[in-house]
Amino acid sequence: MARNNQVKKGAGKEKFSLIVDGETEIWYFQLMKQHESLSIDIKPEIPKRKSLQAQFEMVAENAKHYDKVFWLVDYDAILKENKETKKGQKSIIQVFIEYKEKLSKVANTVVLVINPCWEFWLLAHFEETSKFYSTCEEAEKALKKHLPAYQKTEEYYKKANHDLYQQLKTAQAYALKNAKKQGNFDIEKPYSAISEVFILFEMLKIGS
Repeated sequence: MARNNQVKKGAGKEKFSLIVDGETEIWYFQLMKQHESLSIDIKPEIPKRKSLQAQFEMVAENAKHYDKVFWLVDYDAILKENKETKKGQKSIIQVFIEYKEKLSKVANTVVLVINPCWEFWLLAHFEETSKFYSTCEEAEKALKKHLPAYQKTEEYYKKANHDLYQQLKTAQAYALKNAKKQGNFDIEKPYSAISEVFILFEMLKIGS
């Protein structure tokens, strides 16, 4: 994956933007900001419209205003939408490739892929696996073997005195190691288990 580790220089604290397409990621990264002593200001946010185009446009716009912009993509949504592409239309995978190539030329943007979805990153805290889950539901089912009460709710993520980020913190190094072993996203291998979240943690110097 093409990426550039250099950030623009500016006065004061560096400002990072994190674009995601789900609320679970928002809650998790809000907790991360709360618990980690970061030397940057990172703003997790979600587009009002969750389409791939809306996310891309938000990344491109934020790149004008932030030192670094991360775009976290759940690839299962792309694969699902790709199957629904009508004959004669450009596939959503091809659209994503084009967006990714455009952003690779923007020095302060980083595209991160999770395949199939966010819960696969959480699963890495418990299992060293490269198993490909064809749906997010399958990944979530595997996660619930370790977190039986897991729910995609803000209440679950932000439980008082025992939030999910804090709960998983002791296993974070293990998760990062597992995710790194899975490697980087390869557009030629769309059915490979990937969790590039480790790149974000490396760039923020968390867990290293």
